[in-house]
Amino acid sequence: MMTEKEKKELKKFIHSREQPDGGFSFSPTTPPTLEDTYFALRLIEELQEYTIDTQTVSYITRLNQKEFHQPKHLYQLATIYRINHLTNSEDSLCDTIVHNYEIVIHTLPDLYYLVLTKTLLHMPVTLTRKEQAVLSSAQLKPVKSMEECKQIVILMVKLHGSLQQQEYIRIIQTGQNHDGGFGIVPYSTSFLEPTYHALRGLKELRAVPVDIHECERFVHSCMTNIGGFGRQITTVPALEYSYYAVLSLKIIDEMTINHIKEHNF
Repeated sequence: MMTEKEKKELKKFIHSREQPDGGFSFSPTTPPTLEDTYFALRLIEELQEYTIDTQTVSYITRLNQKEFHQPKHLYQLATIYRINHLTNSEDSLCDTIVHNYEIVIHTLPDLYYLVLTKTLLHMPVTLTRKEQAVLSSAQLKPVKSMEECKQIVILMVKLHGSLQQQEYIRIIQTGQNHDGGFGIVPYSTSFLEPTYHALRGLKELRAVPVDIHECERFVHSCMTNIGGFGRQITTVPALEYSYYAVLSLKIIDEMTINHIKEHNF
């Protein structure tokens, strides 16, 4: 959980990354990017601050959809269109996806973001033989990252596939470090993004970390003195890691409430 003071400081940090001509960037002196704008708008949405500058909306509408071929970027476009209620841009993105033959699915993240994008845009989701092979190959990998675990779990749920639920719970739970966080792969250094991936996967599996309180402490420890969150305790703040932190704390709050409810019945 974040205090009102922490939320206020975070909002100041977010707006410090907004550029005069619209869009958000990694630092006050660098050009705006799609990714930073995506993370900023998702944070603004989560913090329930619905004042988005008209210059940023203009920046979003100026983005050329045909320049983006990676499914991750298509998902980010679809999300910022949804947040800003840009229906025409959403319709145009649907057409871009249908007719853009440069969108090639090579990896699990490619497949994951394409499925999420199509779901967000209310497009039909059916996997080709190649896409099914990508998913099957990822499931057979002997060592999976926290992000891969999350993506496989969410894909299998969305596609109504068969999932070894207890095995994925075990993989994620045993990957928690003594400092409460999670590493990119089990037993590696804790960072905010794999901690978020682990929590998101466990949420989908209706499970919790072995030590949820230490996990919350780790996330809080990544907040800097200028309001944003860094990747870990000693790193500089960024919109991306601030997003992972806010979403992680939200999931932890939900898990804690559900745990209390279960023990009261």
